[in-house]
Order: sequence, then C-alpha cells, then structure tokens
Amino acid sequence: MFIKSICLSNFKGFIGDNHQIEFKIPDGATAGSGLNIFIGENNSGKSSIFEAINFLRNGIKEDEAYRIKSKLADDTRPNDACVELAFCGNIQNAITYFVQRNKQAAFNNAINNEQNLKAKRNTVSCKKLDLWDNESQDYSNPSGIDAPFKALFETNFIWADTNPNDEAAFGSTTLCGLLLKEIAQAHINSAEYQTFRDSFNQVFNSPASNLRQQIATIEQKVQRIFTEQFGQADIHFRFDELKIDSFFKNASIFIDDGVDIPMSEKGNGMQRSVALALLQVYAEELAHDEEQGQTKPFYLFIDEPELCLHPKGQTKLLEALLEISRTKQVFLTTHSPYFLVTPHLSNVGLFIFRKEGISNIVEDASLEKMFPWSPTWGEINFKAYKLPTVELHNELYGKLQHDSGQFREKDFEQWLQSRNIQFTKQWIRENNGAAQAPYDVTLQTFIRNHIHHPENRRNALYTENELRQSIEEMIRLL
Repeated sequence: MFIKSICLSNFKGFIGDNHQIEFKIPDGATAGSGLNIFIGENNSGKSSIFEAINFLRNGIKEDEAYRIKSKLADDTRPNDACVELAFCGNIQNAITYFVQRNKQAAFNNAINNEQNLKAKRNTVSCKKLDLWDNESQDYSNPSGIDAPFKALFETNFIWADTNPNDEAAFGSTTLCGLLLKEIAQAHINSAEYQTFRDSFNQVFNSPASNLRQQIATIEQKVQRIFTEQFGQADIHFRFDELKIDSFFKNASIFIDDGVDIPMSEKGNGMQRSVALALLQVYAEELAHDEEQGQTKPFYLFIDEPELCLHPKGQTKLLEALLEISRTKQVFLTTHSPYFLVTPHLSNVGLFIFRKEGISNIVEDASLEKMFPWSPTWGEINFKAYKLPTVELHNELYGKLQHDSGQFREKDFEQWLQSRNIQFTKQWIRENNGAAQAPYDVTLQTFIRNHIHHPENRRNALYTENELRQSIEEMIRLL
C-alpha cells in the first residue's frame, strides 16, 4: 500500500484550495521508482508536505491549529486548513492484517471507485479523522477510527533539525530505545531472562545474600530510631526488578573506524549517517509482524539528508535510497546537486517547489521536459532556483543545433538570426597567440565559444545576467 497523492488547502504556505501532488509509486524492480525528491528555495513548502502527512496521521491539539493554517499578506488567516491523502496498491491486504476486525468495514467502504483509500483531516476538529464514504460519496467520521488508521501504516521522519545523538540515545522514545525495547519484550519469558531474574533476587532480596546482610544492618538502625521516636513498626528495603528496557538507558553506541570511541565524539556527518541507518532498520523491524508473516506499509521521510555529509557520502546515501525505493516509498527534501546526479534520475519523482506571490506552488518536473533526456542537473537548477548554469546552456545550444540541422557555427548563427536572435557580441579568435579580426555573433554563440574554447582569452567574460538571458531566449525557441 502506497501514498498515491496528497491534496492541501490553506495548509501553511499552500494558500487556497486543492494543491495536488501525485507521488511516484515503487514498481518492485526499478531503482528509484518509489523515490520522491522535493527541491526548491527555502520557505517554498517542501517540509510542509512532511508536516501535512504527519498531521493527517497523528492530528494535533486544537490550540495548535493556528500554526498550520495559512497566513495571508494582511496577517489574517483564511478558512481552515485541510489535508487529504489517497492510498493505492494492495490496500485490502493492509486492512485485513493491520486493522482490528470490527473496524475493517469502515476502511473497506473508504475505498473509492478508483480503488484508492481516501482520508482527510482539517483544523475544524484537529483530532477528528474523516474517511471516504462510498455510499454517500462524501467524507464522514466513523467512530473510533483514529487508532486503527494509525495502525494501518508507519511514518518515519528524520527532520533537518533532528539531533543524531538524540536518535542514537537509548531513551524510551528514541529509535534505539524503541528498537531494543521490541527485542527485549519478546525476551522476557525466555529461560535466559528467568535465570537473570533469579540471580537478581538472590543478590538483592535473599536473606542469605552478603549484600542483603549488609543492607539489613542499615534497616535495623533505621527501625530502632523510628521505634524510639514514633512507635513500633517493621521497616525494610525491597528491591523490585528493573523493567527490562531500563537496562538500556546507560547504553551507548561506539563506532570503530580505526579509533573505537562513542558515536557522540565522532563528526556530525558520521552521526547523521548512523541515525539514517537506524531509521531504516527501525522502520523495517517495527513494520514486520512475525506472527502473521506480514510487513506493515511504512514510508521514510528525510529532511535535507545532505546535512553534514561530504559529496561522496551523499552519493552513497542516494545509491542506498535508490535501492530501497525499488519496493518502498521514500520522500526527501534537498538543496544538494549530488541528489540529482544519477543515471536513474528519470525514474524518480522530482517536484519543484516555488513561491508565486505569497503562496507555494508545486510543479512535477516530469510533466514539462525540456529534452528527451530530461530531467537534467542544469534544467532542475534553473527551474527550482532560477540558477543559470553552463551545463544547461550547453544542452540547449546542442538541442537547438540538432533540431535545426545546422551544425556549422555560421549556418546555425543564420538560423538563430532568422528567429529574431540578434548579433549583439563580437568574438575574437586566436591563432598561435595572434588575434584575428573580431566578428559579430549572437549572445548564445559568444557564451558557447567561451565554454568550449577557453584558449581564446582576448574576449571579455560574459556576466551571469547574460548567461540567464541567453538561456531564457533558447528556452523560448525550444
């Protein structure tokens, strides 16, 4: 079962109704087929998608609703925020194995004619989850549906501000703590653990124990003073067994990469890498039901995975995520070009986030391709950040040459001029260090020659604005 789409209305920067995103679904075989990458400038809504999914699954307190409602230019709030999710895939299997029997009918009825399970939550009542009702063809709120909905799938988040040390600690709510707690709970009834309990009681609670005899001396002194001052009473210490997960609180992760020291003393990049590995293991362990032999649907959400990772580390992480996403859905936000440089990029869901006025807009990069080989690093950077690059200039120039059939510079220049691109620059060739007479060229060819013939050093360098202008003119021609 996978997340097919999300629809947001008045959620944070997504002002107005029906901001729709259709996600990539794993096909079970293709690397990257379930990977969804969100790119765009800061404050363009990438992390808001993560928050919206978290809101729909878990809800929030009513007094926190103001935090997720859109804010207009005049500082007012519009209508209530709303998030809708549609699930697809083997929904029936997930309902059968992970929803309690008396709630399954409500979930089955929420599967619409397109075989999608639809759910909605809004800030009218932040704690109320609505499911699609096939009979009324509208949303309704079956009683007691929130807990079964949470049991249907798992969401696992690593936020950009997540402290890797926190996730690697062994507390009751951290990844490590939860992982070991699951293992420990299954171990309580084992003969090995029973032997440990007997040993504990023998040392701390048996009258024959040397430790217990020394403690008895203290008990007698306390009892004597108490009796003298307050009256007769029997006072003694009892040592209850520790809960099994209590033994993990003083545990720590050590990393030996030539020097065996605690993880907390390693660099931030290594700490974050360990935290990401823990997240993946936790997701798999938590989602798998050993008794039923079934794995619950789970989705990985990673906010800016490049943080603290050097380029090679980012490349290795991307390779791992491409493999995982053959069968699992993975969502990540990034500003790093190293998550866009892979031969599998055409398999990936690429979503470009930007501002249009004060509202966030999302564009599916696969819907408006510049080239047959799209998407490319230069293309994405220009669409997402308005960043002109020599890579995109090269691609556009080569594509136009190919489409026009004019591969000699002079012929291609005439073709450009026939399409209202003017000669605005002069190019100077050098021959054995001697300058030849300058000749008129278009801005496109001037920049192309700079890129391909840096040995001609008598020409002034083009500016970033000229690079942008040339790219924009070629995009219009394309």
